[in-house]
Amino acid sequence: LSRIGDELYLEPTESGLSLRAVNSSRSAFASFLFAPLFFQLYEPGSAGPDTELFRCKVHMKSFLGVFRSLPSLEKSVGKCLILLKPRGNRLVLQLHCKYGVTKTHNLAFQECERLQAVFDTQHCASRLCAPARVLAEAVVHFPPTLAEVTLGTSPGGKIGLRNYVEDEAEPSKTMVTELWLAEDEFQSVAVAPGSQITFCLKEFRVSSHPSCPALCHPLPPPHPPLCPQGLLSFAEASNLPLTIHFDEPGRPVIFTLDDTVLEVHLVLATLSDLESNSQ
Repeated sequence: LSRIGDELYLEPTESGLSLRAVNSSRSAFASFLFAPLFFQLYEPGSAGPDTELFRCKVHMKSFLGVFRSLPSLEKSVGKCLILLKPRGNRLVLQLHCKYGVTKTHNLAFQECERLQAVFDTQHCASRLCAPARVLAEAVVHFPPTLAEVTLGTSPGGKIGLRNYVEDEAEPSKTMVTELWLAEDEFQSVAVAPGSQITFCLKEFRVSSHPSCPALCHPLPPPHPPLCPQGLLSFAEASNLPLTIHFDEPGRPVIFTLDDTVLEVHLVLATLSDLESNSQ
């Protein structure tokens, strides 16, 4: 989420605790919904008949600072208690450590409107599902400085990834990287013939650990590394298959992870087809 935005939106609901983020240009949105079964104890609070549950947002760096030394926390902390105190304008994070030590962090927050991207995976014309490892090994072939990548299909049924090149660019000065994956590499494939979309690779791709900041602490599976990596890194570390839902160019592409206690959505804007007359 820290790769998406500078603010973390927290919303307790009856379905679980939702953590969300959006970038400044509103072109990328991500949400993590932790089901009540994820917690040892979950109390979303109470809401009146005409009111909703309280929600807030905090600075991302302040929240991440509580979990900065994750390897030592894994050894010394028994449990983490999250308390949302609307009257005190504080988000309280308590780390209950060994030998009866309790570390309490009080984070100031702001009240906010509900943050929710508008999308519907059920109405997407194309759907791909693959192990995260397959996509991670494919994306690693593209240079780290690459901004956009085009995902598309071939007449033979293969799924291709290609770095996006504007028409105005001179072909002689542009390096093109293209990679094709067979259908049997995927767990399921249901795509419209000839469909393709172009989206930003930053929020999605795997980061290399040497370039990560000091916050990064890679852990053995099933723990994802705590660093600003893309959703693909999280999916690979969690050993969860990644599903891609997309439609025509200009419509958002939705990446999803689904588990019994966790539901993840990454929604990215796609490049519009300027030659198309569709709205």
